Amino acid sequence: MIDASSNVIFLLHGKSGSPEGSVSEIEAALTKHLPELKYFRPLMPHANPASPAERSVEALQRLEIPSGATLIGVSLGGLVAAKFQEEHRPDLQVICINSPTWADGVRLEQHSSRRVAFYSSDDEVITGRTEDWPKLAESYDLPWLTHDTSAHVPRLVQLILAYRNGDDVRQLVAKLDAPSRNY
Repeated sequence: MIDASSNVIFLLHGKSGSPEGSVSEIEAALTKHLPELKYFRPLMPHANPASPAERSVEALQRLEIPSGATLIGVSLGGLVAAKFQEEHRPDLQVICINSPTWADGVRLEQHSSRRVAFYSSDDEVITGRTEDWPKLAESYDLPWLTHDTSAHVPRLVQLILAYRNGDDVRQLVAKLDAPSRNY
């Protein structure tokens, strides 16, 4: 559950992505439900595919992220948000969407009760790099989730809102009429 006093959300794109991609679609959908919040979509160094994940973790240190803010990261954006939380800012809430648990020289090592992961172990982009999610966060392995995040924005926003509100996310996953492997 996200601290309801948190009124800032940062949305972090994936590798080779941009702030104008699927994170902008997630923001637009969230804004309909949470118009009072402030949203930020920074351009991350990993927009350049040659930039290692470590550089993006370092870039988050330079952003002025308020205490208790929420970081929603898609793919590599989720990994770097979680690593930043792990190393520097345990006060942050992190939502990882189809993110690996490791890439380049970045590897998650600690569980956080302020982190949730929605992913598909069947996604060809992150396959083989998701098996540790149950040890690292509240996690939901969703077979229907593909790396084309834009195709899943309505379902993902439902999951984000349920998590934010402290609702039973497992029950919502079942209601979404999609089989899941929950841990």
